Amino acid sequence: MDGIEEAVAPFRGTSVFGDLLTVWNYYRSIEHDFSEFESTFGIACPSRCGRCCERFIPDVTYLEALLIAFYLTSVKKEDISYLDGWGLSHDSCPLLDGSTKRCRAYAVRPIICRVFCSAASQTKNGLSFRGCHLSTDMPHMVREISDKELKASHIRIPVMSEYGEKIRQLQEWNTETKLLDEAVIELSAKLELLRRILAESGDDDDFTPQAS
Repeated sequence: MDGIEEAVAPFRGTSVFGDLLTVWNYYRSIEHDFSEFESTFGIACPSRCGRCCERFIPDVTYLEALLIAFYLTSVKKEDISYLDGWGLSHDSCPLLDGSTKRCRAYAVRPIICRVFCSAASQTKNGLSFRGCHLSTDMPHMVREISDKELKASHIRIPVMSEYGEKIRQLQEWNTETKLLDEAVIELSAKLELLRRILAESGDDDDFTPQAS
């Protein structure tokens, strides 16, 4: 699975090991939550669009940022120094590869990226799906689907707010969110420090450092 399970092994015995597997396993558990909804209503983002990624920098939780930092540095082994100060001169997501219009960390993308245009919103009038307002040249993506239509489908409708709440519940002691670039830089530094500590500690089974 994208090398996550193998790459996380060196952190066994630390809080980071459990944190990484917690969020990764949650992502895997919701992987197919949106497929029935998308197929029923003919919803599908066009390949290599990236319009939403060009417009904002996501806010992420500690766990989301930790997994992204881990994936980029331990799995893809990328130099992420470009993230430092990103938000000062950019308004796009730093994970968007401008040349390919692909996400550099798609396998571990945060919840907001998973539910955008793939889940309904809870409103005072019930559920509603408004589509993507950025895709004006794709009518099927901008149409609104009402609560009545959604209920008539007799399928489970994924709701954005439920996923946002769940990702916070995964680690109740830290529900703060930060801009993705800032959070990933901060946690990549903690991961690097932990790697060094573990390397120096050798095989000491009693040593269980906390990275949070």
